[in-house]
Amino acid sequence: MKPHSKHLLTDADLEQVARLMAALSEVARLKLVRALMDGPKTVSELVIQTGMKQGNVSKHLGILLVHAIVSRSQEGNFARYELRDASISQLCDVVCHRLSLERLRA
Repeated sequence: MKPHSKHLLTDADLEQVARLMAALSEVARLKLVRALMDGPKTVSELVIQTGMKQGNVSKHLGILLVHAIVSRSQEGNFARYELRDASISQLCDVVCHRLSLERLRA
C-alpha cells in the first residue's frame, strides 16, 4: 500500500510526536487526562477525582501544559484545566480499545 503524502512526517515531526508520547507515558498524567475527558476541572477537583496529592497533580499538569495537551483558564482564585482538543481523547480511546481487544484474545 502506498502511503499518502499528507501522512509523511519529517524526522523533526517524529521527534515532536515522540515528545508528546513521552508526556503521555506516565500513569499520573494519564489519570489526569482521563479525569479531564469529562470536562474542565480545578486542581482541587482533580485531587479528589484521581486520589493524587495536590503537589503531584500540579507537577503533572505543568508537564501537560508544556506539551500543549491541556490548557488553563483563570476563574477568580481558581485555575481550571481542560484538554486542549479532542484528539487526545481520541488517541486514548484508540489505545484503550486495543487493550480491550488484547484482553479478549488472552
